[in-house]
Amino acid sequence: MNPESVNITVLKHTNIFSYWANWLKTSTNAYKLPGSIEISSVGSSSFDKEGYVYYPTNCTKGEKCPIHVALHGCERGKWRIGDVFAKKTGYLEVAELNNIIILFPQIVATHSDPSNKEGCWDWWGYTSSNYANKLGAEMAGVKKMIDSLRAINDALDV
Repeated sequence: MNPESVNITVLKHTNIFSYWANWLKTSTNAYKLPGSIEISSVGSSSFDKEGYVYYPTNCTKGEKCPIHVALHGCERGKWRIGDVFAKKTGYLEVAELNNIIILFPQIVATHSDPSNKEGCWDWWGYTSSNYANKLGAEMAGVKKMIDSLRAINDALDV
């Protein structure tokens, strides 16, 4: 598989039901995550409105697939380098060979309070003292994304 040939389509819907309907009608394997009211409501302004997710071929044909979350480094979000992290790190090839759905959530640089000028995931507490647990804004947002992906994969049981 050549990562350069993976087609990434934009989906812009505000709820998971619209996302499901359009995802099931689409034939490509990789998608940008839609901007979501649920995700933005967790209290972090650092989430990008779009991210990436890769569905291996077998995962779109009814196979139940595990989900792996790949967090980019500082200054490695799509706001800075586009889809290079998703396409060039080898995740797509490993995912296709092992039937693993890969989620690439994105964080953007912010210059407000709290400042995150490099677009880093919160590893030092800039969002809150709960940054590293399930009560933290970013972790709660990622959990909602995982739950959505799991529901989509479960809906493909044909």
